[in-house]
Amino acid sequence: MKKILTFSLIAGLMFTANAQDAADKKVLAGLTFGGAININDPQTNTIDSKVGGDFIVGMSLDWNFSKNIGLATGIEFDFNRFTTSYNEVLYLDYRDKDILQFKDYNPENVDNNFRVDSRKHKSIYLSLPVMLKFQTNFMGYMRYYGKFGVRNSFLLTTRTNNEGQAFNLEGDPAGVTELEDMKSPGAMSFYKGSIGIAGGAEYNLSGNTVLVAELGYYYGFSEVFQQSGAVFGDDEKALSLYQIPDPKKPSENDTRTYYAPSLKQGQLMLKLSVLF
Repeated sequence: MKKILTFSLIAGLMFTANAQDAADKKVLAGLTFGGAININDPQTNTIDSKVGGDFIVGMSLDWNFSKNIGLATGIEFDFNRFTTSYNEVLYLDYRDKDILQFKDYNPENVDNNFRVDSRKHKSIYLSLPVMLKFQTNFMGYMRYYGKFGVRNSFLLTTRTNNEGQAFNLEGDPAGVTELEDMKSPGAMSFYKGSIGIAGGAEYNLSGNTVLVAELGYYYGFSEVFQQSGAVFGDDEKALSLYQIPDPKKPSENDTRTYYAPSLKQGQLMLKLSVLF
C-alpha cells in the first residue's frame, strides 16, 4: 500500500512539474492544421451559395503576458472552396486557361464568350490571426482557454471551375459547357477579414510540449468578391463577369455592363496544434 501511495505521489509531482514547465514558458510555437465549414452569406438576390470547405495548415505562436493572459497569432495557409450559382444571365470572356478582365477587353478582337450558370471557387489565402487569449492555470496536465480577435486573410491565388454554355461569334451555342481550373484574376478580393471567438483545451504531453484542440466561429465582415471601384484608377478594370441586353447575341460586347457579386463568409473552424 505504501508503495502504491509513493508511486502516486511521484507521478503527481511529475505531472505537476511538466505542466509547470509549459505554464512558465513565455512563448509557445509549433505546427497547426485543421478544417472549417464556410458559411456563405450572399449580400444580393442575384447569387446563391451553399456551405463550402476550408483546409488549414501552418504555424501557431502563443505569447504569454502572464500565466492567464496572452496573445495568440501565427501564419496559416487556407485552401478555401465554395460554389456560387447565378440568378441572372452573366457572361465572361476567356482565352485558353485565362478568364479575361475588363482591362483585357478590345472590341476589335472579340474573344470566346461563356454564359456562367455556376462557379466553384478554389482560392489559397495567407492568414494572420491576431487574438487575445485568456487561459486557466493547469489542472493536472490540462488547462482551458478562450480567445477573441481578428483573422486577416490575404489572397495568394484563385482558380475557378465554371459550368454553363459557350457561344460562337454568331451567338449560337458551341460545344463547350465547362471551363475547368481557369485562372481568374480579379474575381476575389485581396483581403478577407473576420472577427472570431474560440475556445479550447491544452494537454501537456511532456515538458514544454502541449497538444491543443480548438473550436471557433469567425464572422466575416468584408467582401469575398472584388467590387467595382476596389482597384485604384478604374472602377471596373479588374472585373470579368458582365451582362448584355440580348442574351442571343453575346458577341455584341459594346453594350456590356460589368457585374460584381456580393458575398460575405463566416467560418466554423476546428484546429489541432502541437506547441513547444
